[in-house]
Amino acid sequence: MMIDFTTETEKVWYKSPAIVAAVGASSIALLAFIYPEFAAQPIVHYRADDNSLSADRYNLQRQTHCQLSSQHYKPGDTAVSIPFADRPVVTQPVSIFNSLTLMGECQKNARSITNHQPGTPLIPLLERAKLAIQQQHQTNKNPAILTILANAFEPRQGERAIDFSRVKALVDDIEKQGVVIFFIVPSGQLYENLTDELSGKASVCVLDEGQDENSVRRSMTPCIDAAFNRARKLATKSN
Repeated sequence: MMIDFTTETEKVWYKSPAIVAAVGASSIALLAFIYPEFAAQPIVHYRADDNSLSADRYNLQRQTHCQLSSQHYKPGDTAVSIPFADRPVVTQPVSIFNSLTLMGECQKNARSITNHQPGTPLIPLLERAKLAIQQQHQTNKNPAILTILANAFEPRQGERAIDFSRVKALVDDIEKQGVVIFFIVPSGQLYENLTDELSGKASVCVLDEGQDENSVRRSMTPCIDAAFNRARKLATKSN
């Protein structure tokens, strides 16, 4: 003979209005927390990082670029890394399950590629990014972001300085595919040139080149926030 030691109170907990209300409130709070994560339309993020010799000291900046971006990722997003030096290299797309998906990658702050020859040209980067976006768009038509972290854009040997007429055309072509473009560069001539030449086409943000983590994060946070906010709104409009 089995003896049931369960108390009457334990048997009828579900009949208690206070307990039921508490459970219901907890469930609603949990759903309210989770729903935005899954309700937002997915986007594709192309994260381009300067891996040239001149950006060798940018370990912290590259890491912060990855970390801040990851904080904005939601389930269903896609991340594509594009390290560049004298040439860009496009990595395989990564499907995002949560903000921790790229935690391991964000810890790798050293350069993943090195220069084969001097120079860090902008046009080959944009051309390769455009091709990668076109290829991804064949199967994933979600709006996208292209954030470019750069120390400088220097022509390769035998090439001329930046042809901004070609840059503008490439930026236009990329944006027509539902992509917002943000440059993150140090203050100086490059920042001024990009701001002047790409006014109304792409956003340009000032990067802190120092090694103080808080300062670097403060310089990049508004830019990354704005990029993702704009893309999410663009995603809404495209529905």
